[in-house]
Amino acid sequence: MENELYQLKWEYNHTLTRYYNGCNYLEKHVNEMDKYMPVLLELLDKIENLIDKIQKEQEVTTEEILGGFELC
Repeated sequence: MENELYQLKWEYNHTLTRYYNGCNYLEKHVNEMDKYMPVLLELLDKIENLIDKIQKEQEVTTEEILGGFELC
């Protein structure tokens, strides 16, 4: 179970980074909004699903939701 939780957190961190990078990209390339907005929305949906799974196993702070989890 601990390994599964680690995997969920790793995937969350990875997806969160991709989401933030995508947001930063679109801020600089507004003309590509139509092309990449569906991808960002898919990432956001995945983030929400992952955090729901993680919250079933442990309490999650706002800092972890916004900045990801510390992985040892």
